Amino acid sequence: MKKVVFLLVLLLPGIIFSYVGMLDDFDTALKLAKIEDKEAIVMFSDTSCVYCVKFVKETLADETVQDLLKAGFVFSQIYKSNPGNASYVVGEEWKEMSYGELYAYFQIRGTPTFWFFTSENALLTNLPGYVPAKDFTTILRFLGERAYETATFEDYRSKESTFMGEPKIVRVSEEDYNYVLQNDPIAREYKDQEVDKFTVWLTKDESTAESLLEEGVFRVILLN
Repeated sequence: MKKVVFLLVLLLPGIIFSYVGMLDDFDTALKLAKIEDKEAIVMFSDTSCVYCVKFVKETLADETVQDLLKAGFVFSQIYKSNPGNASYVVGEEWKEMSYGELYAYFQIRGTPTFWFFTSENALLTNLPGYVPAKDFTTILRFLGERAYETATFEDYRSKESTFMGEPKIVRVSEEDYNYVLQNDPIAREYKDQEVDKFTVWLTKDESTAESLLEEGVFRVILLN
């Protein structure tokens, strides 16, 4: 897929909170995105990065940003000092590397830098620097709606969009079902609870899955 290129105009940030769905592991983010048929966003960060903290406390505090992320993305913030290894495709093979090597592979020269991936883990685009909530909302809608296939970012941002995501049922194996349940902070197994359409609901019953979809749930994980 061609790399999407867009320019951003920085605006003032919003309120201070956190994002409950944020992960801290590269591999987990990409695997969840693939299982749940979502796009992945990896925020390459640094412990001394003032603008990384600002993004987490202000941009990720925005309610619309959080809803868009829950509906169609898996978000992870990682650090060069992360323990363990990560893996990604180098050439035609998956290669395991340290997080330091991962930063070098993705050519991270400053933080925050965001890399966006398709649901198949292919590179979509990258974005260096702090982004305020209003602009990040537009970016998420632009990518989630796949508007880049027919329009430039500048054309897209000049029009009003209310896109939030695409509700769908994803059929998975038992192994993937359990992986989502154990690793996605916003995933819950459905047992007649009150339905929040931004929660990733898991069920083993076809009719329950269809009912959740009818209620507007953006991602229903059904044991195949």
